[in-house]
Amino acid sequence: MEVYLKVRIKELAEEARIIRKEELKAKANREYAKLNGLHDHRIRVVRPAARNAQLAYGYLRGRDYRALERNPRTEPDWKAVRKLIAKYGYRPNDGTLESQLEDWHRHE
Repeated sequence: MEVYLKVRIKELAEEARIIRKEELKAKANREYAKLNGLHDHRIRVVRPAARNAQLAYGYLRGRDYRALERNPRTEPDWKAVRKLIAKYGYRPNDGTLESQLEDWHRHE
């Protein structure tokens, strides 16, 4: 099921590219309200969703958290990451997903 998460990551990247192109058009046409709305959506909605998906994908593939984010400025939305992991491929080992995810991102 990881492949579906990979597709989701690509969708989000493409959405960001499309929004950027539309931002340039809006700027050229001096449609600043549209430009601000598009920019806000890309930064506040698409970017965090892409980050959460990347973290979930990295977790499912066994990557180290510090290799994915060396020096994050903000905390990820762990609830959203947990939801993506559960949806796209969590296989229980020892303990719950919450405890495994906590160990994964707290491990120095």
